[in-house]
Amino acid sequence: MTDGKKDDMALANRAANGDERAFRDLLEIHYTTIFRMAFRFCGNKHDAEDVTQLTCIKLAQNISSFKGDSSFTTWLYTVVLNTGRDWKRTQVRHDRGSIGLETVENVLPTSDNPEQAFETTQKMAAVYNLPEPEREIVWLVYGEGLTHKEVAKIMGMAEGTISWRINEARKILKEGGKI
Repeated sequence: MTDGKKDDMALANRAANGDERAFRDLLEIHYTTIFRMAFRFCGNKHDAEDVTQLTCIKLAQNISSFKGDSSFTTWLYTVVLNTGRDWKRTQVRHDRGSIGLETVENVLPTSDNPEQAFETTQKMAAVYNLPEPEREIVWLVYGEGLTHKEVAKIMGMAEGTISWRINEARKILKEGGKI
């Protein structure tokens, strides 16, 4: 276990026992990750800000349910995804249009190469248009760098199912000429 994971575990345990400073520290450490995941789920900055705020509220309400059976970040990804799904269900209309360069810069490293930035934007838009849960799985594996085993735990699926869904996503993207 890395020091960051130990720190997360200690902060989460303290926060679960009512330590407000520990909870604020957890949010400071993981806010960017929460926003990045929310952005990937929503596809635009405005909605991602809403989902991020809702996630922070859910974290405050549910921090005591974190038992340490997995890393804090694995648990956090689950909370972000569930919050995003809940948010999506409450939306009367959810625009799944293309993602513009102006919003992508908030979650991707900037590139001095305009062609590379444009290609990255196109790939993000293609992934955004994948069916769920393939889209979520692709973001977790490729966007967050999680293993298939970690994603399986977050998604509540078998590891083999994650691998199969990644393969299906690749097929869809390849057919669309996006990879």
